[in-house]
Amino acid sequence: MFKKTLLAASLAALSAGAMAVDVSTSTAAIYGNEGFTSGLVKNDFSELTLGAVELTLGAEYTVGDTFTITISGGEFDTDDLFFLTDKNGDGGVEITAGLLDATANELLFRITGLSDATTTVGEKLVLKSGVSATPTAVPIKLGSTSVGAKLNVSVRAATESGRTIDSQGSKDSFEIGKVVQQHTFTIKPVMNGVIDVADERKSFAVDANATFNVEYDETTVNQAGFAIADTIYTIKGAMAGFEDTVTGSDNDGTVVGTAGAYTVATDLQSASSTSGAAPAPSEVVLFTVDPTPADQVVLSTSSYTVDVTIKEVGGKSVTYSAIAAGKTSLNGSSAEFAYVPVNFVGAVTSQFEVGNKGTVDGAITLNGFDTAGKDYSAVLPFVAEAGKLTKIGDDDIAKAFGLTKGTKLKLTITVNAPSDDITFGGYSNRGTTGRMSLQQED
Repeated sequence: MFKKTLLAASLAALSAGAMAVDVSTSTAAIYGNEGFTSGLVKNDFSELTLGAVELTLGAEYTVGDTFTITISGGEFDTDDLFFLTDKNGDGGVEITAGLLDATANELLFRITGLSDATTTVGEKLVLKSGVSATPTAVPIKLGSTSVGAKLNVSVRAATESGRTIDSQGSKDSFEIGKVVQQHTFTIKPVMNGVIDVADERKSFAVDANATFNVEYDETTVNQAGFAIADTIYTIKGAMAGFEDTVTGSDNDGTVVGTAGAYTVATDLQSASSTSGAAPAPSEVVLFTVDPTPADQVVLSTSSYTVDVTIKEVGGKSVTYSAIAAGKTSLNGSSAEFAYVPVNFVGAVTSQFEVGNKGTVDGAITLNGFDTAGKDYSAVLPFVAEAGKLTKIGDDDIAKAFGLTKGTKLKLTITVNAPSDDITFGGYSNRGTTGRMSLQQED
């Protein structure tokens, strides 16, 4: 005589998905990474619990049939008590299941009783811990607390003799937990401040561009949460010219954000601000030069990063480091040369001349790429001096780019001085045949 479960298994072979134990209605737990990295929350079975594992039955079951619940990405505490409780509570079938075995990754239950002969199809069982009189969520330890770590659960049902009742289907496994970054800080837009060389590099060409915005967003978590009581922003980069908070400085340039004024370090390499509260959705930071020309100083080109430290009320903290915040650069003049032979010693010699009729020296930057697509970039160790003609020789380029053989380049020369003051010229000598002009691109 066939058992109901054997009949269910035969039907499952014809329609695999229909007879599977469905765990798709389970509830996932979302764990916050910051709770772990700060030391606020322990990952040792004492604080974390598994999401609600719910089994919806798709077949007929009888006494002796088993359920095997498997997790990956975490562990059960084998010292705990586990049981399956019948969720429906509708006066129909009441299923009693006893725990046969428990390991770190697997729980084995066997059906020990059914209260009446009503069909078990559609019945729901929920995994619990403790004792049935006072059921609790199942304690868990995660395999990893890194952002993106996942915890999965799957269920297999079988007859007493071990024959599978449900085949692996799309609903018999479920992502029951994951670790996320609860607090996110991004820079949008980044700073693109341009220092005006025509003003002796003491101001920005467009004041409004000397700014960046730190956007804050929070992902909802239900475990290992980190509630922010204080936010500290630290900007790293050149702070010369924004020295209002530096004791003894006559320069009154400022760095000010939504959270208030930033305090510039005495070495002029960083500035920080403490909000004393949770972060605002947007922290807009503006660099402003001293309005008094006599107190202005030369501004430095720099890349900027932001460190954000968040603290909870007990003092535990998390720091998000080196978030790229943009840069400042110099305006100036540049010229492009489409074909420049360089480092062909004894065969071809290339040379350039930069005329600077103004009063501001200009740093010289070279950028280029060769016929193989290799990129080159360097700042020359000398400048285009004000009121002079500066020569850039073949050997200067070869040394700056570290060339070991002859190379053909598309070359860009940039001089950080007022564009109206700068002129460029270029030529090459081919052996003893004389000079040939190198043409600039339009």
